[in-house]
Amino acid sequence: MGLDPGGDNGSYFQKFTVDKGPQGTPVETMNVIGVMRGTKVNWKDQSAILSAHYDHLGLGWPDVHKGDEGKPHAGADDNASGVAVMLELARALKASGQPSRTLLFIAFSGEEAGLKGSVYYVEHPRMPLDQIIGVINLDTVGRLGNEKISVLGTGTATEWQHIFRGAGFVTGVESRLIPESMQSSDQMSFIRKDVPAIQLFTTVNADYHRPSDTADKIDAAGLVKVASFAREGIAYLAERESPLTNTIPKAVSGAAPTAAALPPPGGADQSQGRRVSFGTVPDFAFTGPGVRAGGVVPGSPAEKAGIKDGDVMMKLDATEMTGLQAFSDFLKTAKAGQTVNVSLVREGKPLTLSVTLVER
Repeated sequence: MGLDPGGDNGSYFQKFTVDKGPQGTPVETMNVIGVMRGTKVNWKDQSAILSAHYDHLGLGWPDVHKGDEGKPHAGADDNASGVAVMLELARALKASGQPSRTLLFIAFSGEEAGLKGSVYYVEHPRMPLDQIIGVINLDTVGRLGNEKISVLGTGTATEWQHIFRGAGFVTGVESRLIPESMQSSDQMSFIRKDVPAIQLFTTVNADYHRPSDTADKIDAAGLVKVASFAREGIAYLAERESPLTNTIPKAVSGAAPTAAALPPPGGADQSQGRRVSFGTVPDFAFTGPGVRAGGVVPGSPAEKAGIKDGDVMMKLDATEMTGLQAFSDFLKTAKAGQTVNVSLVREGKPLTLSVTLVER
């Protein structure tokens, strides 16, 4: 594609070690970094980043559903879709001429194991961290369909909402602007270093972290829409004169990096030791109060208990569901076989159901 190498010793590869790999022993892996040099001499230390993680779960590590052990997990949506869009944009932007500000295209490894690649990168950046104008991260963008693109983390800078509203006007692609970042992917490593960053995302589905996340289910026309939408954002960052207005809460920036905490459809977080399945697909655009079910996994504890799409969960036992983080934190402490009383609102009416969690 004509990008300059941005890795170690003149290569495209930035190598690092994951302490415990699939066999419980250290594994060397690498981020892949391409650089498109900017033309403005007085911006020579500045950059914008377009990223996507290229790792997935292999044969079921570090997260696997019971019964899926040893089966190939293709990871078409999560996250071959994001990598495909990133590569196509690198090709298209390079063909259109050099940007004013340097663009970095980074394929991160180790995201599924706890954002390992992006955590390593922000500790060993290729260009000054405090000179990054912004980060656009592509993760799970392959099933747009008739839905809107979700932009997670618009609350990290004042301008994000205007940038992506503008992208919608130009491309005709609709979006949902969600201020919270929800610790869902590699953008969190940058936010914790006080760098404004967002994630583009389409929808969670029942194939999340399953062998059934295969290429035949990818919405190719939707990928074109995502790419068009993302291009507007990264092209704007390449040419904007001044930095974005940073609005990252001090309680978030400078915090120790943690593994991704966004609850998947089954409600498990391998990196935090959670081994239970709940069975709701979260509605990321819902701002509360409560946590709304955007879908229910067939055959799951949630479905068996009678939870339906659109139900808003207000409490699990006595714990208030202030958001997706509270939902995830509750399930970290839960055990298989435990029965949880779910206080919810359905079509404006309160209802209580009992969900018996099962082993994931």
